[in-house]
Amino acid sequence: MENVSDRINKRMKELKLKQADLMRDTGAGRATVSGWINDGNNPSAKYLEALAKCLKTTSTWLLTGEGPKNAHNQKMEEFIKLHGLSVQESSSFDANNILEPDIVEFEIANGYIWVDVVEASFSCGVGESIEFHFDAINGKYPLPPNFFQKKQVDPRCLRIIKAKGDSMEEYIFNDDYVGIDISQTEIIDGEIYAVYFEGEAMLKKIFKEEGGTLILHSLNEKYRDKKITEQNGTNFKVMGRQIWRAG
Repeated sequence: MENVSDRINKRMKELKLKQADLMRDTGAGRATVSGWINDGNNPSAKYLEALAKCLKTTSTWLLTGEGPKNAHNQKMEEFIKLHGLSVQESSSFDANNILEPDIVEFEIANGYIWVDVVEASFSCGVGESIEFHFDAINGKYPLPPNFFQKKQVDPRCLRIIKAKGDSMEEYIFNDDYVGIDISQTEIIDGEIYAVYFEGEAMLKKIFKEEGGTLILHSLNEKYRDKKITEQNGTNFKVMGRQIWRAG
């Protein structure tokens, strides 16, 4: 089945473009562009429109393979008018509603569900449990409905956060978008989770050891493992399991 990488490579061949051309036109790094071309990584919202413009196509075709492949340099207004679509202004999104995903009207024909890109904030005190909230909305990311069926995740439980730092390279890079299922807080050995520990939010692979000890493991070897024990476990909380990423 054709994926994003297949479509990007097809357009690069048709337009005689090289990886360096995509890097120049999108501003993305070599590793990010390589992920699009070779690994089937979905371009993040930060780069999607610039990549579509570079490849002279539409973001819809890049993500889904649906709709016209060639943009013919149409302006977005002309494209919307041509297909009889309607535009819902971004200001019509309810910034206070971060629990329910919104469906953007001009993407209804393609069935996109737009999920909030959020930042987590934390509150805790002496003898109190850690609570986290998703207060800041930094944008929205489109995902097709079959994504939720494939991942077996309720759209209401998906949060998209932006990765920071290099501790999880070569799998998750700085500024990658990462999908977190907040309903999955029970730890599965060897899976990656968004966690809070000792005043810091982080993405880590978690391993279980005898006696209930947990190991927070970074994929980048320059970072040491962190150990969660009964003594320091009060400063630890699982936010959800990582189920998706886009760079």
